[in-house]
Amino acid sequence: MVSLAIPETRRRPDPAASRIRTSPVALVRRLGRSDAEPPSPYRKHSAMPPSLSLHPPRALALLFAFMASFAPPASAGRVEPPVELLYAPGNFLVAGKVLEVDEQAGRIVFERKDVLGKGRPPEQIDVRASASAIARVKPGGRYIFGYSLARADARDPLRTVADPRGAILLTSIGLDPALFDDTPLARSILKAGRSEHGRESRRFFDLLMQGLAGGDASLQNLAAGEIALEREIGERLEDSSARALVEKVARDEHTPPNVRASLLKSAAERPGDLGDWWRAAALDVVTTTPPGGYSGHSSALAELILLALEELDQHAVAVPSDALSHWVRSPTPPVAERACLILRKHSASDERDAIRAALAEPELADRTRTFLNDHLRRLDIMDSKLKARKGGAD
Repeated sequence: MVSLAIPETRRRPDPAASRIRTSPVALVRRLGRSDAEPPSPYRKHSAMPPSLSLHPPRALALLFAFMASFAPPASAGRVEPPVELLYAPGNFLVAGKVLEVDEQAGRIVFERKDVLGKGRPPEQIDVRASASAIARVKPGGRYIFGYSLARADARDPLRTVADPRGAILLTSIGLDPALFDDTPLARSILKAGRSEHGRESRRFFDLLMQGLAGGDASLQNLAAGEIALEREIGERLEDSSARALVEKVARDEHTPPNVRASLLKSAAERPGDLGDWWRAAALDVVTTTPPGGYSGHSSALAELILLALEELDQHAVAVPSDALSHWVRSPTPPVAERACLILRKHSASDERDAIRAALAEPELADRTRTFLNDHLRRLDIMDSKLKARKGGAD
């Protein structure tokens, strides 16, 4: 049986910290909208950027990335780097073998082999997991996984309490979720990062770069998360070969889209650390990826496209109109919406022309067709109101 004896913890609220935690989202929305933008159904009753309502698991990580990038370094709402989170009090890091996979219940049962973190986990550990995590594991396979028995208190988000539903795999930036193949490199990275001193070492950085350059998607994501959240890694990235590696991985179309998005975001917000290559890389993303070329990674690739468009827009980098017109046809409405908003900055007539051309295509995705028809109606309402105001002024 898994013990649920998790002590309640409480942090003292800080009014200034509270403002910091909430302001990045509002800032993202302000940067992403023009004053003349009509309300969108994808943002109604929500404080989130447009993609989050459609793809919550990965998009939540994207929101955290935005918050971590915009928040001041001294923010009390700091998101812990992934390796630090794995060793945080109350979390468990274990190597074990899969005994059972229950897809219907969304659970994986592991047999404990080695305890890599703190605490004394039971011999058999039953954890809740996402469908994507369950799809990755095989009975008898050996994995390293991080989990927690606690959750935020619904009555007070500053407090954590025992989760009556039991253990759950950790999920955060760089941990999507905290599940790794049990390989020598994975063990070496996690062992080197066990302490704060270890995470500041050259060995830890070099091992992260090995993980980023390799073909293990989980280790690539872990390394990208460390780059995104651990500012001290920027000092190590002064090495031109390390910068070149980060750029190469971010540009490689075979790199998992969430890893590319994380690296692209980090470079856009910290060009002094990672170099100023992100503009060309973001333009490559939006000009070379076909609108319908999503295959089995639709949501992840859509979020990469959306992030690239938003960064280019926020930094006033010109995007070719024909590329924007193509993305108006995207099967993911938030991507289509962002393309429309950028087109409108060029010309309101260009936006309408691109929408009408997309609606004329019989193979346009149904949800995109619904969004574009609604979007046109909102534009018509906005134009009518503007004309009425001008008429009243006359």
